[in-house]
Amino acid sequence: MTDLATEIENIKALQASLQERLDADQEVLQQLAKRLWAQQESEKAKLSRELHDGIGQLLTGLTRRLQSLSASSPELEALHAIAEMALNDVRQLSRLMSPTILDDLGLKPALNWLCRNLLSDENIEYHTDIMLPSDLPKDISILLFRIAQETLVNAIKHSEADKITLSISYHHHVIRLDILDNGVGFDSKSIEPGIGLSSIRDRAEAFNATLEIDSAVGQGTRTTVTVPV
Repeated sequence: MTDLATEIENIKALQASLQERLDADQEVLQQLAKRLWAQQESEKAKLSRELHDGIGQLLTGLTRRLQSLSASSPELEALHAIAEMALNDVRQLSRLMSPTILDDLGLKPALNWLCRNLLSDENIEYHTDIMLPSDLPKDISILLFRIAQETLVNAIKHSEADKITLSISYHHHVIRLDILDNGVGFDSKSIEPGIGLSSIRDRAEAFNATLEIDSAVGQGTRTTVTVPV
């Protein structure tokens, strides 16, 4: 009996040791994932600056030149309009790739700007209700911003919604993001997640966050993210 009890204790000790190693490996993987996302954000910021300072400046010069010539030719006036649209698209892409408002003013103004920028021209009525701690870490701000960005873009592309609500609450060191649309919804069991959704799932896991998507055909979609702070 004593030998059996000893063997059981040895097995328990081995299990505890293996669990500790698994926990340590998981922590290492999470830190690696966070560094990967940080590197991606850094690359996006670099590309954003190159778009703004390179292509953006060239298009600015082109639009000014065409504007000065457009009075003499309807064709040049049309080219000027096309160049203006291209310049606006480059500026928009640059801002979305690396929104300086997130660094300058914080997550709440950045999310309000994101909703206004993405939804105003889509005839989608939106409402935001955002409550955040004053000392929210930058990496969590970026996490929530990117998840909101991907979710809103998906809603514009696929949901056919005309109303969207974005809310953030903060209780007991946990932040909760909810994005609700009144669109056509979908059957989550029959839809393969795309690259965007897989990316935000992976990013959420790196921060010990949970991502839940609740949808049904004809009943809209709710995306919920909870992040421990």
